[in-house]
Amino acid sequence: MKKSNKNSSILIFISISYLITWLILFPLAALYNDLNFVEREIWHSLGSIGPTIGGIIALYLSNKKQGLLLLKERMLKYSGWKILLFAFSPLLILIVVLLFESLFGYFNLSTFLDQNSIDSTLTLMIFLLPSLCYGFFEEIGWRGFLLPKFQARFNAFISTLLLTIIWWFWHIPTFFYRFNLLYGLILMFPLMLSGSIVLTFLFNWSKGSILMVIILHVSYDLVTSHEISIISIILVSAFYIFMDIRIIKIFGLENLSPQKRSII
Repeated sequence: MKKSNKNSSILIFISISYLITWLILFPLAALYNDLNFVEREIWHSLGSIGPTIGGIIALYLSNKKQGLLLLKERMLKYSGWKILLFAFSPLLILIVVLLFESLFGYFNLSTFLDQNSIDSTLTLMIFLLPSLCYGFFEEIGWRGFLLPKFQARFNAFISTLLLTIIWWFWHIPTFFYRFNLLYGLILMFPLMLSGSIVLTFLFNWSKGSILMVIILHVSYDLVTSHEISIISIILVSAFYIFMDIRIIKIFGLENLSPQKRSII
């Protein structure tokens, strides 16, 4: 495929992803304080669909039916128990920490449920909805389309850096209602880059499994988005930084994994 066509498909993806998500989330930022918890969480969760729609359209325009078939294959790809275990690692850390916190009286499940107004299956699902939606729908675009497109032209690290810049900027509406503005502008990017390196490692290690990166993204969001355990957040963040250093040192910038980088 010509370089100009590759560039246009990336621009189409970015434009659609931003347009859809921003059209949903900027109005939410303006009305956030006037909404109840259920309305906020459902509306916020809808913002996750931008990269999915953008990725599917851009894939079809650039690779036609073959691109969509590859997306389907990668979304269903199981890559073995070791990779699956790694994908669940943030959630496993949370479970272990909560067990210890419960034993020593620092965590009480009933108190946590009461504090978050979780009194039914429905409210539990609403509580989990943003993590599930963003972990699933984002990855169809970011790792299902954009990362392998970049990796066809650049090494894995440069591809990850470019993706993270675009990914961070896509989050801007949430800086006005979901996250502290200072956190969003200063701290969020390095944290996202740390997570992106781990996601690229997993994506390439699994030979392009979107399923595995979805599981990792959902697991990470479940740990960090709800502040269930501050210790868990610290441990997962430290684990990611450790993995970043290890990945770069052992596997290098070219692939950031023991396998060659996956491309489209």
